[in-house]
Amino acid sequence: MYYILFTLLFLKFSFKKEDVKEQIARAVIGIFISFIVFYLFNKDRSLSLLISILWIPAFFQLLFTSVCQSIKKQKISNFYYLAATLFILFSFCYNLYPYITGSSKKLAQMVPVKESSDIVSKIDAEHVIIISPETAYYKMQKLLGTLPNPSIYRVGELGITMTKDGACYVAPIEVDGFFRALSNKEIPGVMYISAERNEEARIINVPVGYADSFVFGRDLKRHLRSYKPDKVLFQANAELDDDGNPYYVGSYGHYAYGRKGAVIDGVLLLSFKDGKVTDYSKEKVPSWVDEVYPSDVSEDYNKFFGTLKDGLWNKLITKKGVHIPTKWGSMAEVKGLEVNSSEVIGVIDGVKKLKWFTDHTNTSDTSTTMTGYTLMDMRSGNMIYYKTPGYINGKGAMNVVSKALGANSMNWTPSQPIFYNLFGTEAWVVPVINKTDGAFIKLGIVSAQSSYVVLEDSKDTAIESFKNAIAYGLINSSTGANANSLKAEEKSITGKVLRINPVTENGNTVFYLRLEGVSTIFMVNKSTGVDITLTRDGDNVEIRYLDIKGNNVVSTTYFKNNSIR
Repeated sequence: MYYILFTLLFLKFSFKKEDVKEQIARAVIGIFISFIVFYLFNKDRSLSLLISILWIPAFFQLLFTSVCQSIKKQKISNFYYLAATLFILFSFCYNLYPYITGSSKKLAQMVPVKESSDIVSKIDAEHVIIISPETAYYKMQKLLGTLPNPSIYRVGELGITMTKDGACYVAPIEVDGFFRALSNKEIPGVMYISAERNEEARIINVPVGYADSFVFGRDLKRHLRSYKPDKVLFQANAELDDDGNPYYVGSYGHYAYGRKGAVIDGVLLLSFKDGKVTDYSKEKVPSWVDEVYPSDVSEDYNKFFGTLKDGLWNKLITKKGVHIPTKWGSMAEVKGLEVNSSEVIGVIDGVKKLKWFTDHTNTSDTSTTMTGYTLMDMRSGNMIYYKTPGYINGKGAMNVVSKALGANSMNWTPSQPIFYNLFGTEAWVVPVINKTDGAFIKLGIVSAQSSYVVLEDSKDTAIESFKNAIAYGLINSSTGANANSLKAEEKSITGKVLRINPVTENGNTVFYLRLEGVSTIFMVNKSTGVDITLTRDGDNVEIRYLDIKGNNVVSTTYFKNNSIR
């Protein structure tokens, strides 16, 4: 129906016999453009889309009528030209809404974001993501060679998913090229690799007849479009369920303001096993699905929130309070790598759920400090903006690691910095990879506040070195020397508070306390346990701390006040 409706907009409003040839020519052009819009570009069949592209037939009407008028020397009324011009302006204004109405703040207001000055909850060191997309792609490329006829295939777009074994990169095995897409009826399955450990990639051999690399009716998005013709389709990514079965997860929805402001309505799940598509509303999506809100929606939400809170003119001119996602990228040249986002990164939070992360900075291209960072829940879309003025941003962390590499930076490069709270200290975890193929080389951890860096060959040694640096108080040093020679054991203690005293250091409040009968002084901050802010002399408390022989003042990793009920 939309093919016909859109084609009618190209026709001349005439029923005269002498206009039949002209009408046929107009219809052919209208059908051709309809094919481009609705088939090749696979756009939604909605009134919203028709309004947004109304300028195309309106412009065509002006152009075609002007040409025919000069050839046939027919006089066209000014009203006709005025009407066509108004349709063009109306369509343009609809596409620019709400910017041109002065209501661009609405885009920022629709983002479900809360601002916080707290420190993000601590992450279990075991679940820190250390593998970059380049490394995952490098290992998947090696695995392609084990397939029958490997030259037919290529590694598809990398996404991230949570499994019972932790976070993993997943990519469909795509066919390589148009003619191979015509001669192959299915792809062999997906590849996956741990994002938390330096392991080899694996294949899940479950063939499916739909893929991004296929054409016509077997194109993935075109197949999903048949289930939701009137909805806006967002990214469709490969994920694994709790049993390791692969699915395509394709979110759909609508726009809140013209063609701006994505709203997620639901998800289409396509099973690799049987090709069945199941439609779920947003509230009823199975618990194993991670990307209900895909990365392209998260990117838009971050931009709206950071730039449009005070309107479009403020964004363009005064820039008061404007902050944008940090632009960074590795110097690796890995050909063929496709990732589902270049602006937001999937990370694991303190309760082992995947969130979209990106740090924000000011609008200067050379800035290496952040104003804060966001964590967006992939399932609910809820976002928290953590204010961290003065901390180095992802680009700054990469610069610190690159400097620590010294002469090796000719062949190695830092990649994909991710922000974590490790042992109560906010830090950047920065993988170091080979520039040419993306192979994992080392792991750097950089203190976001002081730029102190440790650089080790593995995740375990890097985290151990960083923990020891905290325990010895080296984390506030700017020397950048490794702490791998230091050893700190985590211990637990319970007792009654003898004395407690808060001290503000570099804008952060640290509580120093002693327990009855214990000479050690414990350093506690809010991220270790919020109970510390309500603790008084005489309270019974439970503490986990990093013990170093001969150190009288120690850092804590856990605090609980058992006197608070």
